[in-house]
Amino acid sequence: MKLLTLLISVFLVFGKIIGQPDFPPCAAYNSAGKDTICVLNSYSNTLYVGIDNEIKINRVNVPFKNLIVECTMGLVIEDDSNYLVIPAKPGTTTINIYQYDSCDTSLYFTKSIRVKRLPSPYITLDRVKLSDYKWLSRNLLKTIKCFEVHLSDDFVEDSEWFKVKSFVFGYPVGQLYASRSCEGATITEEILQTIKKLPSGTEASFIFTIEGSGEVYERLPPVKIKIE
Repeated sequence: MKLLTLLISVFLVFGKIIGQPDFPPCAAYNSAGKDTICVLNSYSNTLYVGIDNEIKINRVNVPFKNLIVECTMGLVIEDDSNYLVIPAKPGTTTINIYQYDSCDTSLYFTKSIRVKRLPSPYITLDRVKLSDYKWLSRNLLKTIKCFEVHLSDDFVEDSEWFKVKSFVFGYPVGQLYASRSCEGATITEEILQTIKKLPSGTEASFIFTIEGSGEVYERLPPVKIKIE
């Protein structure tokens, strides 16, 4: 009887070693992927076309050293302890995490993530979209003075992606249209004094040129605003 018990024990141990992987079985196929894959540049865990989306893998949920990370619609590049995902087009991509050793490669985790187009940059004043102001207060311009460039409220620290290189402030003078240029994002005292003299209700305009990484410049469409 003891021999039979020993044989059964040996069979169970041997079967466990041979028949099971050395990581949790694929009950880890959780399509929601909560807390396992986090997109660091997006509050909503969304990927965007046209940028390097940095993702972090929760090593508590995925505790293996040897990983391969792939996506079904784009490219994944390992970047130190995290990964950069570069989607090919909008839609949905599936990120797969593989665990491998010298003998085998096994799919451990998979998650589908939505992919959006990169939004167009826009100018803000005091974190409000400049084009959303129906009337622009002189006092606000005098207090804030500095414009910022943003892409979306979904991005983390997107104000670091683009800077205002220059802008042109245009305003009517009788039947003519005058303009004043400004380098950088801060409104000069000269422009503030010009705005101070304009009658209330004057329709003026701002045309911004923004700068991205690698000295990439873009001229944005004019923003028309009424001076309060």
